[in-house]
Amino acid sequence: MRSNSKSKKAISAIITAALVFSLFTAFPITASAADDPFQVTEDPVGAIYVLNQTAVPIKATFMYDVLADLGTINDGTPIKVQWFWSSVNSNTGRENGFGESTVPYSRQIEYKTTLTPKTDTAGVRYYYAVISYGVNVRGTSNAITHIEETWTTVQMETATEPARIEVIAPVQEQDTDFRVRKVDGDGNPLAGAVIELIPDEEYGWGEQKSYTATSGTDGYATFTVSAGAYILREKQAPTGYNATDETHLIRVGDDGQVFEVIDYRRQQYEPYETIILVNKKIPVLRDDHFAYMQGYPEGDFRPTRNMTRAEAVVMFSRLLSESMHEATDYYNSSYYPDVPAPPVWYSNQVCYMYSQWVLMDFSRDGRFRPNEPVTRAEFATLAAHFDNLTLTDANNFSDLPGSHWAVKYINSAAAKGWITGYPDGTFKPEGNITREEVVTLVNRMLNRKADKSYLSANAGKLPRNYWDLKSNRWSYLDIMEASTGHDHEVVSDGEQWTKVYN
Repeated sequence: MRSNSKSKKAISAIITAALVFSLFTAFPITASAADDPFQVTEDPVGAIYVLNQTAVPIKATFMYDVLADLGTINDGTPIKVQWFWSSVNSNTGRENGFGESTVPYSRQIEYKTTLTPKTDTAGVRYYYAVISYGVNVRGTSNAITHIEETWTTVQMETATEPARIEVIAPVQEQDTDFRVRKVDGDGNPLAGAVIELIPDEEYGWGEQKSYTATSGTDGYATFTVSAGAYILREKQAPTGYNATDETHLIRVGDDGQVFEVIDYRRQQYEPYETIILVNKKIPVLRDDHFAYMQGYPEGDFRPTRNMTRAEAVVMFSRLLSESMHEATDYYNSSYYPDVPAPPVWYSNQVCYMYSQWVLMDFSRDGRFRPNEPVTRAEFATLAAHFDNLTLTDANNFSDLPGSHWAVKYINSAAAKGWITGYPDGTFKPEGNITREEVVTLVNRMLNRKADKSYLSANAGKLPRNYWDLKSNRWSYLDIMEASTGHDHEVVSDGEQWTKVYN
């Protein structure tokens, strides 16, 4: 715990008083506040180890710069760095010293020191580093005839914060049971949710494996796991529901105790209480063949133009079977920091779709980025939230690694026949999606297929034709299907239009 020093003037006064009583040589002054000559720029970080496990070295960094005007180090006094440990959370004791090293004097010093904690004894130790040095302090001597300025060297030291190193004695491993509960938006239990525990590679130890459990009719999924550190998440939602992207960190000790991790670095754990994961129903899309896309006032469609992220979400909001209430304000500033309040044209729709849980994984950095082009991976992810996720190990795209954040959404859309790749076998997940690609995918989702014969026979009578769209373009039928409202009858090869609307 660093002591808070006063100003340098106050320090000088205190040290001068110490000189009067000749105590400064026996009791060095401990520093480490913002106005001391040596600053701690890196504190050691704690960790947990199993008995006799090889520890990762802990680090500390001290910095001195004479130009910082925080006090002048005496260049004739040895500068020493030493590590200490304490059985309590403190850095004030000077017992158990070891690893002493000497620091060369310089007007600018950045000294890094490391220590590998011992793991041969079970228990908790608090390690900290201390740098000791002399500081030139100005004072005065009061003579009979005149006052003289004097300089005295005072021994000082600066200590880091203590790092908690815990060594756990191995006990006979035992499997531990704990439960997760699945409910819907109204709190009713949900069966059929697949929950998984995967090893947390950053903080895990020993041999760990992944586990899955499926919720029963009471909503509970039970895990029987061995000791380790895990990430808990939903792998697949029940039929008709969107999965949550919520994750939890779980730590299971060798003694069978289960904790939910609040902060690994600060060793903050809470005794495990049943985690409740909530799902919302997948929104139903309209089955009437209204015009969900439009051209531009200039009479063109611009098929190769990129679609923005805001345009994609607003388009899907218009496709919902249960329409938004236009007079309702759905805006919530906590959803995205870069989505402004209405009347910005997309704000209400984006917030409504967020509340329906169809934007999971659409934003992975906390921002919505409304005006950026939507990528092919992002659009496939958005579309996948309007149908049950189809988990498959099949991956037909050569440029889609299994580690890609959207792999399950892209492969699910591909398994349903919504999307296809390019002739060379790639998908180009980070490429921007165009307006013609959008309507092609959405038409497949909605099982909509234009009546080619009707379009040919009534070319001059259609409510809209686009001067930049020829009938021989690969996307012509999909664009006309998406932008022409019509009645139809289902026939063997698709649909037969019976009436179109302006």
